[in-house]
Amino acid sequence: MNDKELRVVQSHFRAFYQRRMPAVPALSQRELGFGWRKKVDYRHKAFASQRDFDRFVLQDVPLYMSASTAYYRFPDKQPMLQKEFIGADLVFDLDTARSKESHDHRELLCEGCLLDVHQQALRILEFLTDDFGLQGLLVFSGQKGFHIHVRSDAVWDLSKEARRQMAEYVAAEGLDASAFFQKSAAYSDSSERTVGFLQGPSAQSGGWAGKVYGVMKAAIEKNDLAALKAFGVSKKHRDDIASRPAELLEQLRLGRWSAFCSKPDMDALLSAVKVVQTDKAVTFDLHRLLRVPESLHGGTGFVAKTLARPDSFALKDVVAFDPNQKMTVIPREPIQIDFLGEAFDLPRARFAELPLPLGIYLICQEKAFVP
Repeated sequence: MNDKELRVVQSHFRAFYQRRMPAVPALSQRELGFGWRKKVDYRHKAFASQRDFDRFVLQDVPLYMSASTAYYRFPDKQPMLQKEFIGADLVFDLDTARSKESHDHRELLCEGCLLDVHQQALRILEFLTDDFGLQGLLVFSGQKGFHIHVRSDAVWDLSKEARRQMAEYVAAEGLDASAFFQKSAAYSDSSERTVGFLQGPSAQSGGWAGKVYGVMKAAIEKNDLAALKAFGVSKKHRDDIASRPAELLEQLRLGRWSAFCSKPDMDALLSAVKVVQTDKAVTFDLHRLLRVPESLHGGTGFVAKTLARPDSFALKDVVAFDPNQKMTVIPREPIQIDFLGEAFDLPRARFAELPLPLGIYLICQEKAFVP
């Protein structure tokens, strides 16, 4: 992005911030970082008040704004030890590079990728609530993924190692699902012999075992033959489930897996739970700077928006500028892009009048320039 393009983008960013200035929680205890040419051109900046922060943003108009996940007594001091660490939020970072779901992929601005990673982010929120009793805020990163922020006294003093373990737990790293099952012997009155008995996850199980119970329960309730087969349920047992599902659901509730699945496929069960991969370094780095929620992303012009309804995400909700306004740009290369339900096929080096947010996006991506 050359100086002319930077000034054009800054003029639109300033107009946005005049209407909607981000508010950073506990601002005076956060280290801030700002970028114009890259995400962080300099850091170790601090503000005593929201008014000082507002004045700086409107005057210098950074394209990127990041704030520390940590709280400090002296956030502008260097080196790090002189900041005097107080505590830190717990954060998770997911982006489309770790999204493995299948969809009709678009190389430039793939909304399908964003929707896939949004579903993964919802899984993280479930883990936090169900397994740790924590509430997280879901924030669009502004470009390729989502951030989850937990702001609570309960996580402030978690060590780097504890945060690493939480990230690894979510990703099921080192998890041995066979430990959820125990084989024992039981006496059979009818045959007067001892037979094998498999005890597994039940309705009382928590953590990953409880999640394995949940996916098997769903498969039995729906009589999902493909899933049951993948989970290791034999043809005979699949027929039993079809004829007497209530009885076998009760056996599952009690953890008596021998009644319907004597050789469970651990990998298939864990895959069905949908293991989530995050950028673990973001979670355990106590001094990480992360995009300021409600700020604009200099690589897209989109809002790093906190989702008021975490289960709902659409690209139109994070567009910062009015698509009814127009902007003229010149593509640096042939561009095919879908934007807000409309397909654009733009030849190289030809004037193109586009919706304002798309024009800003292409400039920020350095795919187009202003005439």
